[in-house]
Amino acid sequence: MIVNENYQINYQQLRTKQDILCKETTLLVILKGSLFITIEEVTDQVSAGELFVMNTGERVLLNVGLEQSCIYIELRINSVFFATQFPAFFYTRFDCRPIQNEHGKMPEIAALRRQIAELCLVEFSDDPSRKLKITLFLTQIILSLVHHFQKEDVIDYHPSDNQKLREILEYIEAHYHEGILLSDAADYFFMSESSLSKFFKKETGEYFSHYVRTICVKHSLSELLYTKKSIEQIALDNGFSNSKTYRQHFKKIFSDSPTQYRFAHLVQTKAPEKIKQVTETSALQIKEILVPLYSFIQTGLEESRPSELSLKTKKLHITAEQSEADHLKKDVIIHVGSWKALASRKIQNEILDIKKQMGIKYISIQSLFTQIPLTAQIHQEAAMNSFPAFEEWDYILAFLESAQLALFFQVSLVEFKQLDERVKDICRKFFRHVQNKFGTKMTEQWKINCLFKEQNLAEYYPEFLEVKKRFLALSPKIAIGAEFPIADPFFEQQQPEQTQFFCEMIATKCDFLSFSAEPNYVFQNLDNPFPNLKNYHQYVLNKTLRIKHSLKEYEIKLPLYLTEWNTLTGMTRNSNGTFFRGAIILKDLLLLDTLVAGFGFWLNIELYEKQTQERPLKNDGLELFHFYSGKRPTYFCLWLARRMTGKILAQGEDFLLTSVDGKYQLLLFNANYFDPHLSSEEAFLESQAVTFEIELAAIKPAHYQIKQIDFNRHNGALFYTYEEFRNAEALDLETQKYVVESTRPKIKVFDTQIEHLFNYYVTLDTNGIMLLELTPTV
Repeated sequence: MIVNENYQINYQQLRTKQDILCKETTLLVILKGSLFITIEEVTDQVSAGELFVMNTGERVLLNVGLEQSCIYIELRINSVFFATQFPAFFYTRFDCRPIQNEHGKMPEIAALRRQIAELCLVEFSDDPSRKLKITLFLTQIILSLVHHFQKEDVIDYHPSDNQKLREILEYIEAHYHEGILLSDAADYFFMSESSLSKFFKKETGEYFSHYVRTICVKHSLSELLYTKKSIEQIALDNGFSNSKTYRQHFKKIFSDSPTQYRFAHLVQTKAPEKIKQVTETSALQIKEILVPLYSFIQTGLEESRPSELSLKTKKLHITAEQSEADHLKKDVIIHVGSWKALASRKIQNEILDIKKQMGIKYISIQSLFTQIPLTAQIHQEAAMNSFPAFEEWDYILAFLESAQLALFFQVSLVEFKQLDERVKDICRKFFRHVQNKFGTKMTEQWKINCLFKEQNLAEYYPEFLEVKKRFLALSPKIAIGAEFPIADPFFEQQQPEQTQFFCEMIATKCDFLSFSAEPNYVFQNLDNPFPNLKNYHQYVLNKTLRIKHSLKEYEIKLPLYLTEWNTLTGMTRNSNGTFFRGAIILKDLLLLDTLVAGFGFWLNIELYEKQTQERPLKNDGLELFHFYSGKRPTYFCLWLARRMTGKILAQGEDFLLTSVDGKYQLLLFNANYFDPHLSSEEAFLESQAVTFEIELAAIKPAHYQIKQIDFNRHNGALFYTYEEFRNAEALDLETQKYVVESTRPKIKVFDTQIEHLFNYYVTLDTNGIMLLELTPTV
């Protein structure tokens, strides 16, 4: 339920018959199923997508159709507000029923339905112009009702009287807080009290004093809900002579005292959900509400304004005159999980692919010594050098040396505490073996990251000191780090004592720090099907800033690594696959380059599956490859981010311009944050496209070859390519290879002469990315 002093929105699921008295003009929009609506023994069946208007004072019987359930929107417009916009409201009735679809009112109904959908959707947004849009949409709804859905046979009023009523209503609206009396208004309009009273009652059906008090109560709601003023003060500020009268009239309107109303709605305000589910056995699903709303907008645009483009247009004037800082590229960490995985030729080829295309520095492993290798066991038992202890690992070390990759060894202190001395001794011998065979330079580049696994820091502090001592004994140049103790969702975790202990006792003994960020924990709260996603849209950035702020408070200046992270994708593999979020990932990458020393990705989905013990698997991390070495969108996002080189000339919310050796690179992205449940709704996705009108100024005059790289749902999104074969249950190897080879960004090349200014138009799909490279040819 969304409550505003001018209107109220309810999202309802009806399963049983309801008999209601309509106290305000109410519009019903059916989202799913159908309703039978009976008024004065006349019954209409209203189906999905259709509208029905109920007038003030009507007794209505609602019953479900054959589907045994109906989901609908109920928009109630406050009568006082309606009257201030349209004084004839009190003697006007409206008629909007499905039968009108057959009488040429389809465009008007589509327009009204679109306006209602826009009002509902803006309530979910964080648009800074939200209040202005709400007023606009509500006014449009009233205007549509008045112009297209009035019952002509009941309109019987005189324009002169109507104008007088309008003036009286406007006077009340302007002076309600002064405690208006009937005598005050009569003097102002040069009328006797009795004539004004009779006129007002005849025109509105309300007594003057009752109407004024209602206006005062309605205006008091904002102070009641959004200030800490006492009830007595609110009463005086809104035209009441005492709080007793205010309380009495308030209860007549809302059937609650002001105090009870304040408490109930403050609790609702604090809750993350905006919707009250009116169900008997199961909660409404967010797709059942949001998806139809977006489809109504699209249909409304097509039917009522076919000549207009539904695409948004954004003008970008970018100047390339001034060179700023270098475009920095931070370290990239690739997770493979186990050490043994590095022996796979497929894994090695994928690593070399990334190394060649975009450069990586570290390979992360997490389980080196949980099991003793067989060769080490045989070597111990035989005690002969003809049985090498680490033969099966030497090939892995040789690969790392050849590829010039360092090791990012993540040590779980919980697991380390459980190791016996024999295993720890083999660990020491292995690292000594590495130094003897490949030289100390290899181990000096490694990083050891200690993980507390959300355990009590003090309890595992001795293990941290032991790990540090053991590795520094091997090489004093090995970097030792630890994971910052802040769990997800971080803004719900308040453990200042843990942070203090970490910063004072652990971080001071580290060479670097690490952390992870997983926003999808918001979906683990099964009691709340409508989570407030606002705090999770830029979750990674906000958590990074939170940690950096904490470190600054303790004056800690250490490199910070974001080892594992994700975007908001939902807790199912379906939403993770179908939610194309390329621009969101790219935008995070560009921001992280300015905030952290490095960040990590899982190499492929297979390794992530093997490492993650939780079943069923709720969500996937950001991996670069899928099965058959198919490239995931994250791969191309990293590739595009790393492709940018040279000086940063200009940067904005949706673009980055760089230059090197006379070559310009303009990266554009249309980042859209929305509920992952909508990721498979084509009507909604199409509505989020943006046309950019680019004006690139101060370009050096020359003949340029322009390369345009488009990366979007249809050019580079692996799951969308698989969707072309959705009718097949399983795909053979040939088809799998075809999918992998055909999934890539689209490249277009053309030549042009530029004289200082370059104008270009391009449309970016939702979360689409485009790179323009301008290379001088002469």
